Amino acid sequence: MCTLAEGRCRWPAATPWVVLLAVALPAPGAGAQALPLDHPPVRAALDVLRADNGWTLEQQVSICEIPAPPFGEAARAAEYRRRLEILGYRDVRVDAEGNVIAVRKGSGGGATVVLSAHLDTVFPEGTDVRVRRDGTRLSGPGIGDDCRGLAVVLAVARALERGGVSTRG
Repeated sequence: MCTLAEGRCRWPAATPWVVLLAVALPAPGAGAQALPLDHPPVRAALDVLRADNGWTLEQQVSICEIPAPPFGEAARAAEYRRRLEILGYRDVRVDAEGNVIAVRKGSGGGATVVLSAHLDTVFPEGTDVRVRRDGTRLSGPGIGDDCRGLAVVLAVARALERGGVSTRG
């Protein structure tokens, strides 16, 4: 379940910013200089995230409505791969285990940052996965775990590209 307020998801809405900060800041002991939050591309990426929460919620709902029972997430994986490619990622693949992997190349020499979410749900095949809206509330199997995480990864991937954030990894 996800509760909305004024068209925004309340509890996980800050999550994309936390993930973007992980991309912008170096790993402890990495010796690299952090990109300051007022660095124009980082600021632009954060602005994209703030402005586009509606888009992120649309991703969350539409991803959630693709059945992904345990060991049956191939359709969701294929669609997720397609969405990453639409966002401009070219090195996108589904591995033998069914994981969707996309690489966003940096300039090199920096730490690798991994954005991760799981595709499957715990709900058996045949479960009604339609998301229901009741006022500001979304409910449905997996709406928070982990459809929100999948949507956040897409939102951050989109914000990095639109903001023009260069990474070192």
